[in-house]
Amino acid sequence: MTDVLWETAGPPVASAEATEPGVDPETLGLSPAVRQVIAAVRAGTAGGIFPPVARRHPEGVIAIDRYLAGDADARLLMCAFGEARFAPLLDLLDRIDAWCRAAAGRLAAVIAPDVLSVTNAELFGPVVSEAFVICAAGRATDVVPARWARFAAFLDLFGDRLQRDLRRSWFDEPEFAPPVTALQAHDAETHNGGARVLRLQMEGGGRVAYKARPTGGEALFLAQSRTGEGGFPEGPPASVFALLNELPAASGEIRLPVLRCRSDGDGDGDGDGDGDGDPTHCWQEWIEPPAQWGTIRRSEDLRLEGTLLDPAEAPRFWHRAGSLTSACFGFGIGDLGEGNILAGARATDDEPLLYPVDLEVFFAPVERLHDTGLVPDTLHDGTHHAGLENVARWCGVDGPPACFLPAPGGGLRLVLPREAFARARVRSVVADRAGNTGYGRYLPAFLRGMFDAWTLMCVHRDRIQRLLADACGGRFVRVLTRQTAMYAEALNSWSLAGEHLDATVFGHRELEQLARLDVPYFFRAVDGGPLLVMEPPFSFHEVESTIDELWPPAAAVRRGENLDLIGLGVALRDAVEHVFGDVVEHTVSDSRYGVRLRLSGPDAGEVGFDWRQAGRRVTYTWDRAKVRLRLDPLKASATVPAMPSGAAEEIRRRLLRLDRVDASLRSRWADEGFTDPALDERLSALTGAAMTWLRDVVARYGWPGETLVGRSAAAAACRLVQHADGPPDFQEHCLALIRRAATAGDVPWRQVAYVTDALCVRDGRPQLFGTKFRAVEGRLVPFPIERHEQVDERRRRMGMEPLNRYAARLRRRFPHADGTRAQEGRAS
Repeated sequence: MTDVLWETAGPPVASAEATEPGVDPETLGLSPAVRQVIAAVRAGTAGGIFPPVARRHPEGVIAIDRYLAGDADARLLMCAFGEARFAPLLDLLDRIDAWCRAAAGRLAAVIAPDVLSVTNAELFGPVVSEAFVICAAGRATDVVPARWARFAAFLDLFGDRLQRDLRRSWFDEPEFAPPVTALQAHDAETHNGGARVLRLQMEGGGRVAYKARPTGGEALFLAQSRTGEGGFPEGPPASVFALLNELPAASGEIRLPVLRCRSDGDGDGDGDGDGDGDPTHCWQEWIEPPAQWGTIRRSEDLRLEGTLLDPAEAPRFWHRAGSLTSACFGFGIGDLGEGNILAGARATDDEPLLYPVDLEVFFAPVERLHDTGLVPDTLHDGTHHAGLENVARWCGVDGPPACFLPAPGGGLRLVLPREAFARARVRSVVADRAGNTGYGRYLPAFLRGMFDAWTLMCVHRDRIQRLLADACGGRFVRVLTRQTAMYAEALNSWSLAGEHLDATVFGHRELEQLARLDVPYFFRAVDGGPLLVMEPPFSFHEVESTIDELWPPAAAVRRGENLDLIGLGVALRDAVEHVFGDVVEHTVSDSRYGVRLRLSGPDAGEVGFDWRQAGRRVTYTWDRAKVRLRLDPLKASATVPAMPSGAAEEIRRRLLRLDRVDASLRSRWADEGFTDPALDERLSALTGAAMTWLRDVVARYGWPGETLVGRSAAAAACRLVQHADGPPDFQEHCLALIRRAATAGDVPWRQVAYVTDALCVRDGRPQLFGTKFRAVEGRLVPFPIERHEQVDERRRRMGMEPLNRYAARLRRRFPHADGTRAQEGRAS
């Protein structure tokens, strides 16, 4: 592919008539639409409707100097328009003008009249500039008109949705009052049949992003809850982040970003998915740059602007950024490189926050922090433009596909640059006024933010799961089957050089999308299922494929199985590795955040956190091969020794091993009608020995809840107490500990119900929650229940299903209940 697409030998020589003020360019035989565009260029109001004029910079980037403007550039365009290759471009301008005149009448009530104009570079610049480049490459015969037809269909669909949706959601708030006074199309790749992200400026001053895609991540995680009088949340939390912000702190206060958004499939705008919309588009509040904005890097003739914090406010910002990082790691949120996560502020923000504004990929099987895109993979080649960049680089990820460079003789040459474009502003780089970029200077605050969010997610995992169960229906997650850069390279090779799309590399569904100049998009339902593709006019089609285990949604992440205390260790290690070179002090004790940090290298060290609410000090130690967890009491005493390294993992393994053996024996016992005395003795011996061991664990380290040993092992500990025949005093002590753990969110409340009923049945008392059953004439029935008519209400308070539904499920599980002993507690 040649770098040079088109050039003029020098400035076109204009006739006296053409240069005299007030001469109508109609004499050149151009259509009214083309004359409008040339007049806008001459007046300097055309902006980026054509490729920019740039220069090669000594820093190794292409620096944009200006856009076409003035009489000389207008004559340059007229010279180009005289060539046959640009005929499709002239036709395109006429088509855009005709569409604008028709749409202006149809959408007059919702879009201001001057927005829909062929000279609106913000809306049509990406299409016209792209067409100019394609024409210059001699590839326009069928590409340009087909491209416009799809974009026009997308704009028609957008107009219909705008008219419909302005009557509901949060558009009735004063700042989002219609009509639309500015409309901008994102200049990056198109998707789903020519769709682009649009930005709307409303008459009330508010800005909104419109996205024509079926992903639901923004609404699922970022949606702001309804607020009542005084600005306090009203009604149920609208999203996961809203819920976490409203919950009481587990180890320290956090604040995650939320914003106004409505994902269709949720027509009433509260994020709960119960509205009458469709699942193929969403509206989202636009996040503006913060007031803390300034120059973060400069040279003689280049300047880069970004978020610039005072050193006094930076720790709070990075603590909150650490909480977001932890949440993204925990929920498998990915693709958060430059452009997809922005430092910004809403009107209600007291300080800037990081907002993941393109939250398309979630519930992905994230194993390392770099899988989120927030930090780079230091072991493999990858983009250095991570979401949390720690270097204010000149180059950016995105840029125009082509630009004009000065040509010999004073003309301009249209080229496809090999260098990256210099960026003048950046939303993902955050610096302070002392010259530090990124969170390295504020590492204790950042790591503490990670820990505080992680403990909150672990403690309240059941609450999160209940919200997700209600909100995930009808939502979709994007599946990245390849790197977008690979698609972009193939698109340029095909659209500009005529190279064939390689059918041995891309599947037929990818080829279909690439052929229409779209970046291939694939989806899956959040609840799982086949791979899907969206075809115009926005309808789903199943793709023949074997679901890759690396594609979201990963069931284990969706169920929160990764949310245990040890699970944070890898993310902490990776976060340190990213900024190790920026850390001045490698041994830090920060009393403000209760953090002690000791680093011996980029991939080796330890960090400890005071967890006062739990009375523990949690210490993570790591090297490249392994991460270890140690729990110590905050105040050492002779009776409660510190937990040795690896003890928590050993307790977890033993609980799971005991549970597996117990389940195997108990299943055989149930199959035989609970009548085999040999199995009964084996079970009693097993639980007796296990209870002796558990007594020692509890005496040393306290109750083994979810934050210590993980969800599965914590449930196994509770089942052990249920199934044991004693000793009674220790079982009562365990019940008190389990109740305390449930209050702290460290075990589900249903475990309290199971153990309570087990001890009631043991003592011959009526149970409270109806969890223990016995066989009567071959049918499982509950043991006597105290005030039976209130049992469902008691179960509801414990987060349990109604008794009749539970009983039916239990009877299906144990259809051969021929014995007479009380065995539900043993079979649970």
